[in-house]
Amino acid sequence: MRPDHYALLYEFLNWAGDQTPIAGIALVGNCASDEDNEEQSDMNFLIISDKKAKTLEAILNQFPFDRVEEATKDERGSLLSLRILYANGLEAEYGIVEETWFNEPLDETLKEVLMRGFKVIWEREELFNPITEFISRHK
Repeated sequence: MRPDHYALLYEFLNWAGDQTPIAGIALVGNCASDEDNEEQSDMNFLIISDKKAKTLEAILNQFPFDRVEEATKDERGSLLSLRILYANGLEAEYGIVEETWFNEPLDETLKEVLMRGFKVIWEREELFNPITEFISRHK
């Protein structure tokens, strides 16, 4: 990861620790791989929250990382996504799901992203186990 990735990760974890709806955070895709050397790689978070819309709005309006240049919201099934381009040029995607999302089948695009990299950063319980088990079975 690049130094600005570490800065975002550190600040996001410090901020998210005070957000009671957030139950877990993982990195997905290239940024989660220890072998990620891509300069253009963005940060991709997978966040478990029992209040998806509230969490998305809090990230957009209260998370004090850097000035937001552009923000795009998207819904893909039960995954609520917020892609932010920060003023410093860093791009991050915050994918927000509820715990029930783990009961749904993974689509092919998500499977590919997870196989490129997945790293649990923090969780209250072992909520990401279905994903780590999927990755273990398919390596």
